[in-house]
Amino acid sequence: MLDCMIKEMANPLSGIRVDLGVDQPLWKYVKKAVQDIEVLNILGLYRYDKTIDPPFLHVINWNWNPHPLAEEIQYRRRETGDKLSTKSIGDTRIGILEFDIYCGARDKNRNIVCEIVHNKLYVPIEDEHGNYLLDNQLYSEYQLVDKLLYPSGNNAFTLKSLLPVVIQYVDATETSMDGYVVTSKIGMVKIFTTMEPILACFMHIPGPLCYLDVYPILQFCDHVRPQDKDEYEYFQPIPDRDIYIRAYRKGLERFDYVRSILVMAISLIQKYDPATLEELNSPEWWIYQLSYYDNIIEHRGACHEMHVARMLDTISANVLPIPDIDKRNMIALLRYVLQTEFTDVNIYSYENKRLRLNEVISTIVTAEVSEKLKKMFKYGMLLKMVDMEPAVKFRPDLILKNIYKLGTVHVTDFANDLDYPQHLRFTKRGQLVA
Repeated sequence: MLDCMIKEMANPLSGIRVDLGVDQPLWKYVKKAVQDIEVLNILGLYRYDKTIDPPFLHVINWNWNPHPLAEEIQYRRRETGDKLSTKSIGDTRIGILEFDIYCGARDKNRNIVCEIVHNKLYVPIEDEHGNYLLDNQLYSEYQLVDKLLYPSGNNAFTLKSLLPVVIQYVDATETSMDGYVVTSKIGMVKIFTTMEPILACFMHIPGPLCYLDVYPILQFCDHVRPQDKDEYEYFQPIPDRDIYIRAYRKGLERFDYVRSILVMAISLIQKYDPATLEELNSPEWWIYQLSYYDNIIEHRGACHEMHVARMLDTISANVLPIPDIDKRNMIALLRYVLQTEFTDVNIYSYENKRLRLNEVISTIVTAEVSEKLKKMFKYGMLLKMVDMEPAVKFRPDLILKNIYKLGTVHVTDFANDLDYPQHLRFTKRGQLVA
């Protein structure tokens, strides 16, 4: 009777349908991670002085060798004077991913010089069971992660990307010159360690209100037109200054998104204090103002815009479940965030989760690329070849040295079958629970 009851019992998980995706070979994820270093080229787009040649780099000449000879792999290298000693890796199953980085930066005379820096990375190769061989047999755990975002506090959430994109909303109320009250939320994004209005990430673009799809409902202007009073409201962010925001009243009443952009624009103008409408509408002025360097003009703005661009990496963009047009770059993703309400996202639903395996190991390279970009960002347009050349050189054993630090790759040393099952681990509000 008991056997009959068990056979007839319904499986409560049978209705769950999860798209697990297709895991790619590790070297393909590593290639994408390395390619993201080319975000440095965005310096040429956002510069205060157009006469200055920007530094650049391109990753070229890719070659994947899954069956290298033993003498091609060096595990330990020591140089003492003219003597070079190396030690080969023991029992391993790795391939070599080779590539060149063609780069240009300044010499001591401030002229652009070019170099080709050759690199190679040792990349572990999994067998048909997903195991690796690096002196010991290793196995990798699947990691269940959010596809798009997860809550990270009151009125805040974090987008899944290379650098956690923390978005927070703050209530704000503004009053027009005629007493019309607008209440909405200011969207804030974390830049480095500070929260700034998301609108700041768009001000280096000509016509930011057009890009955000609120023009002509909202317009920047330098005077008030009395004939508009029946349909428009005028906001003056800074008293006694001829900078106004002209807002179509029906648009304010109907669209919370428009109200949000309005209160953000007022907050941003008050913070950065442009003297004229020309400065407010000038991308060059904003590139100069959005700065973390106070003394060197050629640095200004570069670090802010570079960091915004770097927050979205290629691997994360490929898996975000949103339209392709909204994940082409970071500012497109931020526009999508502003235009979308995420109140119906159920973070406990399997439909909003995905599994990753080899991608986890590639984050070693992603983190290294981020650190290298950070070193080059601080020089901005003044980046010299003497500083750039070591920054674009990768250690061949980068992955091998750090693979054990991930926490998802383990040595297969089970004494018996009873040792094999692992504890179920998950995160709850940022804390690890076993």
